[in-house]
Amino acid sequence: MNLPDYFDQYSLSARVRPALFIVLPIILTAYILFEPLRTLLGSLLGILLTCGVVNFFANQMSSQGNVLQDKLFKKWGGAPTTLILRHSDNELDKYTKQRYREKLVLLVSNFKNVSERAERANPTDADQYYISAINYLREKTRDSEKYPLILKENMNYGFSRNLLAFKSTAITIILISLAISLLIIVVTFKDKYVDINSLSLLSPQYYVLVILHIIFLLFWCLMINETWVKVRAYAYAKRLLSSCEDIT
Repeated sequence: MNLPDYFDQYSLSARVRPALFIVLPIILTAYILFEPLRTLLGSLLGILLTCGVVNFFANQMSSQGNVLQDKLFKKWGGAPTTLILRHSDNELDKYTKQRYREKLVLLVSNFKNVSERAERANPTDADQYYISAINYLREKTRDSEKYPLILKENMNYGFSRNLLAFKSTAITIILISLAISLLIIVVTFKDKYVDINSLSLLSPQYYVLVILHIIFLLFWCLMINETWVKVRAYAYAKRLLSSCEDIT
């Protein structure tokens, strides 16, 4: 039995992978500081415990990710899949957008190619047409073998969104893991410390552990942000909308 037997492709990429990122500092800290975990039995127990923790976080990804998504969409003025069809949005050039709109008129029975003036006059009604069209495209492109790039962009968006949803949790875990690591290092080394030169006696694995925690902190603080999620959300929206030209 392997992971695909328990999780589908989307879940592995957008839920399990972020969960692994969250617990990675704890895993590395445990294996570096506690030698019994590096034995066969210890490794098996560690793997079982890791699987349990990862499964817990993976199960929380969807709900927490959706809560964040609702907040972001409200802040952005709507879902990127809706925004991208608006005349006021500049993510697509106007001629490509016009071509997509004309194709949607042919594909979706109740879709209306709302004019820019009508959109300004009644934006809520215009959005209903756009949402309906996107729902149509989403249903028509569920075949991941036929539309692999849409699935890929959806997974990339889900991955980034879920990481951002758990950003504060991940940073808290890293700080706690770093504090525990430093405490163990101090307790272990305090009797050997005489002066600054004594630090050369400290095992290299301790330096590696501290450096890894700093890298983890920088990654979460600098790389995981709203801008990244928005870029991935628009990438998915563009890929999904472009599929209208392949549907007959």
